[in-house]
Amino acid sequence: MAFFPDGRLLASGSDDRTVRVWDVETGTEVRLFGGQMFSGRIRGVAVSPDGERLAAGTSDGKVKNWEVSR
Repeated sequence: MAFFPDGRLLASGSDDRTVRVWDVETGTEVRLFGGQMFSGRIRGVAVSPDGERLAAGTSDGKVKNWEVSR
């Protein structure tokens, strides 16, 4: 898991090969990345210091990153 710099959003990775972004205050899912774009389970997530990019690493050694629009 990784918090966005403002502390209002949290990114989580899962064995179901998804990365989700959550609103911390409400517990609501605000973005979903995953499914067939990943061939391995998510083992780590990171958010850039400016909160504009999100990266995820998988169990098969691949890394995927996105520009995150809020």
